[in-house]
Amino acid sequence: MPRRPAIVIPLPLRASIAPRDAAPLDFPAAMTDCYAMGGKHEEIEFKAGVDAATLARLRRHRALRPATVGHASTRKLLSIYYDAGDLRLMRAGLFLRMRRSGGRWEQTVKAARLALPGLQRVTEVTDPADSPNPSLARVSHAALRRALEDALAGAALQPVCRSDIHRTTRLLETPAGRVELAFDRGAVTAGDVADAFCEVEIECIEGGAEPAWRWAQTLLGREAARLVQPSKAARGFTLAAGGEPLRAAADRSNPSALGPQRDTEAAVEAMFAQLARSIAENLFIVFTREDPEGPHQLRVALRRLRALLRATDGLLRKGAGEGLARRARDLGRLLAPLRDADVLTALLLEAGHDDELDAALVARQHAVRATVRDALREAGATGFAITLLRLVDEGRWVPRGKGRRRRLRRPLAEALGPALDAQWAKVRRHGKSFGKLDAAARHRLRKDLKVLRYMLELAALDPETPPPEGLLKTLARLQDALGVLNDADNLAGRQLTLDDPALARALARRQSRLPVLKKAARRKQLAKARRAWDRLHERWYR
Repeated sequence: MPRRPAIVIPLPLRASIAPRDAAPLDFPAAMTDCYAMGGKHEEIEFKAGVDAATLARLRRHRALRPATVGHASTRKLLSIYYDAGDLRLMRAGLFLRMRRSGGRWEQTVKAARLALPGLQRVTEVTDPADSPNPSLARVSHAALRRALEDALAGAALQPVCRSDIHRTTRLLETPAGRVELAFDRGAVTAGDVADAFCEVEIECIEGGAEPAWRWAQTLLGREAARLVQPSKAARGFTLAAGGEPLRAAADRSNPSALGPQRDTEAAVEAMFAQLARSIAENLFIVFTREDPEGPHQLRVALRRLRALLRATDGLLRKGAGEGLARRARDLGRLLAPLRDADVLTALLLEAGHDDELDAALVARQHAVRATVRDALREAGATGFAITLLRLVDEGRWVPRGKGRRRRLRRPLAEALGPALDAQWAKVRRHGKSFGKLDAAARHRLRKDLKVLRYMLELAALDPETPPPEGLLKTLARLQDALGVLNDADNLAGRQLTLDDPALARALARRQSRLPVLKKAARRKQLAKARRAWDRLHERWYR
């Protein structure tokens, strides 16, 4: 089955290069679709960002030597990116680069960078040059040259940014095909601002994308790697526009960002792509930063993936989601101690102040984070993200049978109806005698409600059959109230300790003063949950 066409995200316009205090440039990975310009000019490569220590370790990976053809080579590359003063080439999805390597210059034009992280497919044409000065007449591909001329409309080219790279390459050959593996260290510079980076590139030479996916798993599956890696051009143009260096940011996975989706197949494809990106980016944040939003958004994305697989059970290709839901569940469980530590530490730090105790609490939180990171590496969390990216990129979830394809063509709300009905029945069953539920039963109900809410958020993308007004908000209020009660239950039954006896006593006193443990606070949340539960029954529409 041929690869499905990419989901292309339109590039926001920017009128001119902004002053230095401007906001960061919103620079998505997707550009104008230029595949019609010729498949022979398509460059396929897998790109990931790593830190310097990981890059050095990967260069010595034991799988490389037996697969290497010839010898590894190292060289320095200087690249200068050109555009008009208002970045009109970039806005048209085109990049013009002059590169010097080994004393020789070459001119490259790129287009059609895809939205999906990891594997990138780019229309690329490279021509020899005798100087660092760009020339449209030098572009050997007629259609791409016309696209450049149309986009520039007579505007003069000028240098925007440059990259200086120290690159080591290996040619790797396996039965699956041949790739060129590059380890890059360098920096992108615009004006007096520089952005350093280390990254791994796996460019497909023979065998299509298959060998690139395999080497990505082999090298990066158990590493902390940024799969949502911005291109060097993206980095440079953002700096030139006055933005900060491109850093990973917590990525939310709410389907509402996708806009109306009447067609089930298009909605499922878009949701898979959004979740793949969110999981990849938030996983990198968990590995490299102390931002508590990363673990939270990663857990949410993993739950949404499981809800999507459950909602589309019977619609996808047989075996497409096999193992994905289980692995998503297992990764979520590995993350749970870190999420609990983040929430609990924040509550305790807000409840009082003592420098020594506060430092001990933060140190305990850091220890939990280190343990969780090790567990995620051991579990191959990055490899899971790569697997999900490949599923989306190659459309492996699309069914072959005519019956399933017909079901995928139904309106979204209709296709997801049976799954919503089944999940609502489960919620009602587990919420029976709501006021008498114990802590364990409330926690189970809360998990059921999350699945129902995530399914409903997806079904709500159908503009023809929207859920009743306020239904999603009611679900969110009920889920939040039960969440506060769950936190209180966990705290009440869990006496935290520290090694130092004096600090342990201080911690016990502070924990006992937490507002969430007060009876009045519990009664308030129970009443809030009860009102939302009753309203949910009134508003449920199926």
